Amino acid sequence: MPSAPRKPCRSPGCSTLGTTTYCEKHTIKKEAEVVATRIKYDKERGTSASRGYNYRWSKVSKQYRINHPLCVMCESKGKLTPVQCVDHIIAVEGPDDPLFWNEDNWQSLCNTCHNIKSEAEGNRFNEKQRERFI
Repeated sequence: MPSAPRKPCRSPGCSTLGTTTYCEKHTIKKEAEVVATRIKYDKERGTSASRGYNYRWSKVSKQYRINHPLCVMCESKGKLTPVQCVDHIIAVEGPDDPLFWNEDNWQSLCNTCHNIKSEAEGNRFNEKQRERFI
């Protein structure tokens, strides 16, 4: 079976031919940039405890998960998926935000649905946030 045609590296000024988007040299460089950006982002963001997710949150979210054992997004699609985290429906700034401790602003989600929701809101490490640090 014939192999796919080789294409030039997409890095400006590089004409190395390969089967991937970037040549090996530029792939390694891109990966290093992403790692450095992630480290910078994590330092700026702070620890989970500094953002309010401490022992108190652990206790109340555990009780909430006991009282609300299914992912609400999966349930709305007819799937029964156990809860894995308590999500703030409206994003909060931290433990001093009045919505942080308001149970009406909480929902039970599985990790998959939580990640999808967070990514859609821009609360995950994505291009928008990466731009802040580059």
